[in-house]
This record gives sequence, structure tokens and C-alpha cells, in this order.
Amino acid sequence: MRFTNPNQFEKIRHLEGFKNPEDIWDVKTYNEIKSEIEGKLPNIREMVEEQKLNAETKRCLDKTRTFCAELSEKFKQTFLTLLEQYRSERHQISQKIVDYLLEKNFDLPYFTIAYGKDARELLEEYDLDFKTNGQNLLLVFQLPKPLSRFWWKGGADSWGNFSEDVQNAVIEWGHFYRELMPVVWEEQGRYENVNGLNFYRVNEIGEHNPKKYYYVWEVSEWENRNTSSEN
Repeated sequence: MRFTNPNQFEKIRHLEGFKNPEDIWDVKTYNEIKSEIEGKLPNIREMVEEQKLNAETKRCLDKTRTFCAELSEKFKQTFLTLLEQYRSERHQISQKIVDYLLEKNFDLPYFTIAYGKDARELLEEYDLDFKTNGQNLLLVFQLPKPLSRFWWKGGADSWGNFSEDVQNAVIEWGHFYRELMPVVWEEQGRYENVNGLNFYRVNEIGEHNPKKYYYVWEVSEWENRNTSSEN
């Protein structure tokens, strides 16, 4: 999916989302979050036997790794800014939620890069009926919890038709979700237009699994893109 028009971001805002009715105990401070998050490395899992890759796929892998690292950094910095604004303007964040976020590593997105048999097995695990091109990579992006599960909780003053106005009664995870998703789309668009990566989306618009994935892409370089066909 190549972004050429800013209005495409607006369209995605209105189409994306899923609602999970489960809840989480409400949760406090900011300085501890900031110092801990700034020291985090990207959460990138690789299921790739690099020695088996040809030169083109290896180059694509290097670009994909850089995309994941740069998106993680921008996501992290935006999240820190949002936490600070939220703390000063909306609602105090308790130490209870700080400890929970850090213990569970819920402060950065998660990525999985898979290739070949591992990619096909992931698709089976996710119940996604898709045949990969044998030379392309599979890239899985997952939001950190609780964003992946409680995206609808608050943020009613922002985009989306399914957010629930919690009126500052609890942490508005939906507020963070709606402010962070454009960071993902813009970085994806930049890598497509500037770095030559092609992100072919596997899961449908609005199709997400809060426990496994938010986006699943088949990744290749534009100059080497092929119609997906399983090897």
C-alpha cells in the first residue's frame, strides 16, 4: 500500500478498528515511565535464516529491520510526549499502571520478521488465508498492550466511530491509540515512497487480533515486487 495523498490517512482512520469488550483494572506517574522507556530497545523478533537469503531479499531484510527500529523510536518518543501531555492536561497516571507497563514491556510496539516456512506457519497460526511469495518477507506489527485491546476506551474527541467516551473516569487508552497510529502510517508511507519498500497488507481493513497482530504485511522492494505465490 503506497501512500500518495494525505487524505488516505483520514480514510484509514475511519475504517480501522475492532472492539474488544474486556476491561482492565484502572490504573499513575510520568518520570518513571519516561526514564524506563528511553532505555528500551526495539521489540523485534526474527524468524529468518539469513544465510539462505539471496542478495535482494537480504537487502529487503536490512531495510525492514531499519524500518522497525525507526518506527519504534518515533512511536516511543510520541508516546512519551503524549504521556506528559495527558498527565498535565487530563488525568494522573498511577504508579500501578507504570509498574504494569514496565513489567510487561507494554511501552513499545512488537515486530516479527519471518521468512519461508516460518512465514507460512505464522499465517496458519493467525488463520490468514494467504500465499506468500517465497522470496518476500512477512512482517507482523503489534501494538503494545493495553493499546491493542482497549483502543476504543476514550479518545472520543479524536477520530473513529467506535470510541467510548469514558469522561476521564479511567485511563483513556483510545486517546493514545488514536494519536499514535498516524505515526505508523506516516513511517510506512515514507519507507514506501523514499526507501522503496512495498508493504502488501495481508489482513483486511478492520481485521485485527488483539492477542497476535495488528498489521500483517508481505514486504518486498518495489523494484523486485512479484505477485504473491507460495514456493
